[in-house]
Amino acid sequence: MMFRDWRLERRLGLGEAARLLGIKGKNPGGTLVRIENGSRQPEADMVERILAFTDGAVTAADMHEVRLAWLKDNRPEKFSAALPAPQTEAAA
Repeated sequence: MMFRDWRLERRLGLGEAARLLGIKGKNPGGTLVRIENGSRQPEADMVERILAFTDGAVTAADMHEVRLAWLKDNRPEKFSAALPAPQTEAAA
């Protein structure tokens, strides 16, 4: 489940959810929205807090999926470099 969906199902605002997760700074809600949309990768401790906060409904894999989708949409060059094909013994 995506964190944004989880949060909205519970009618939690960005600011309130950010506060409950311990996000600090000038704009905690803005930080949380960037984590939700994948433009910011959460640190490992934040991933653990989200897991605990959602009682496991939002997983690390869910957060990875969101981040990966954002990167593919916004930084496609990171995926355009193909890996070289492995050489076989016959080609060597």
